[in-house]
Amino acid sequence: MSVAEQNAARSSDTARARHRLLDVRKLTKHYPITEGLLRREVARVRAVDDVTFHVDTGETLGLVGESGCGKTSTGRCLLRAIDPTSGEMVFDYGDGRVVDIAKLEGRALKDLRKDMQMVFQDPFSSLNPRWTLLDLVGEPLVAFRVAKGRELEDRVAELLRRVGLRPEYLRRYPHAFSGGERQRISIARALALNPRLVVADEPVSALDVSVRAQTLNLLEDLQQELGLTYIFISHDLSVVQHICDRVVVMYVGQVVEVADTSSLFFTPKHPYTEALLSAVPKPDPDLASSRIVLKGEVADPSNVPKGCAFHPRCPYAVDHCRQVEPKLETLGDGRQVRCHRAHELSLSGVE
Repeated sequence: MSVAEQNAARSSDTARARHRLLDVRKLTKHYPITEGLLRREVARVRAVDDVTFHVDTGETLGLVGESGCGKTSTGRCLLRAIDPTSGEMVFDYGDGRVVDIAKLEGRALKDLRKDMQMVFQDPFSSLNPRWTLLDLVGEPLVAFRVAKGRELEDRVAELLRRVGLRPEYLRRYPHAFSGGERQRISIARALALNPRLVVADEPVSALDVSVRAQTLNLLEDLQQELGLTYIFISHDLSVVQHICDRVVVMYVGQVVEVADTSSLFFTPKHPYTEALLSAVPKPDPDLASSRIVLKGEVADPSNVPKGCAFHPRCPYAVDHCRQVEPKLETLGDGRQVRCHRAHELSLSGVE
C-alpha cells in the first residue's frame, strides 16, 4: 500500500470517532523591539501572526516550514510555555468543560498540564543529568501528587516498559543512554499523567537516521494504544508524510496552507508548499530532480513586506500580490490557503 493510501485509510478509520479537541483562532505572539533610555517600542517581531487551525481528537497534525517560521513559538503558546499576545486557544477536556487556554491562570492553568504535554527536540538537554530515570519520569506524578513511594516506582517502571525500556534502568542517569533511548525517556515523562494532547517539537531531528523510524513507530503505537492526539512540529517533510493526518504550512509566522496529508503532498495550492515539497528526497534514482530554488531570503518578521509576505520569493507573483495581503481562504475541497492565485495555479506535488 502506498503512503497516500495509508494516509487516506488512516483518516477514514478515525474520522467517525473524532471531534474538535483544540480550536486555535487568530493566535499572535509579538516581541517588541525597543531602543533609547526610555525603551520606546520602535517595531515588533511577528513570531506568530494571526494563526488559525484546529486539531481533532486522535489525529496527528503537522506544523511545517523553514526555520524561524513560527512553528515552535506556536507550540509553546498552545502549552502556555510562553504567553500569547492575543487570540484564542479553545480546548475541550472531553467531559463537558471547554476553556480558552489563553485566559487560564493559577490553578486552572496547572490543571491543564495534565492534559497537554510536550516532547522537546533535544533529548540531551531536556533531561536533568543529575536525576535518575525514577526522578525524571516520576516528576509529573510527584508534582501532581498522583503517586509516591512504591506506587511511584511501579508507575515509572510501567511507563518505561511502554516506551521499550527495561524497568531495571530506574536508578540509572541519562548519560548512560543513547540519543534514541533518551528520547524514549522524554516520551515516557510526557505520558506520565495520561495527557490528551502531546506537542512533539522536532522529536526525531536530533537522532540518527536508523533510530528515527523506531521512534516514529513508537509514537504511532502509543497513539493507537492510548488514544493520543499529536501536534507534530517538523521541517522534515518525509517524516511528516509518514506520520501526519493533516498538515499546517507556516511562513513568517502565518499559516499559508492547511490540508490533509495526501492532498497537500500531491496537489499543493500555495507556491511556498510547492517549493518545500520539491526538496523532499526521491527514493528512485531514475526520477529527475525538479528542485525549486527560491530566490532571496526569508522575510524579516519585524519588517514583513507589503502585500503577500511570500511575494518577493514567489515565481508566480503579480502586482496584486505585492499590494494586497491575502486572507486565509477555504477552498471547495475543505482545505485552506493564503494565496490570491490559488484558484488558477496548477502546482507540482511529490511524484
